[in-house]
Amino acid sequence: MKKIVPDPPLKLNPTTERSFCTCQSSHPPIFTVRPGVDAADALVHTSMLASAIQEIADDYALHHAPEANRAMIWSIVHSAETIRALADGLLDAMEA
Repeated sequence: MKKIVPDPPLKLNPTTERSFCTCQSSHPPIFTVRPGVDAADALVHTSMLASAIQEIADDYALHHAPEANRAMIWSIVHSAETIRALADGLLDAMEA
């Protein structure tokens, strides 16, 4: 049975403040995600960062990584690809 009224488009809340990059030391975090950034804008940036990580790790694995470390580098490539796919999937759902 078809619904007469379609579901409203997916709307995510804006970002909240999230600090990061303590370099696993005793100093406070160096960077902070600013609160109030539109979720779609944050996802676009996430996708762009994941793409850059994927390209760098892929190049390193193919041309520079010692054979013993390639599996770990390929894991980074796969993780970045997964992050990008998730972010892009959410963006597509928001635009649908």
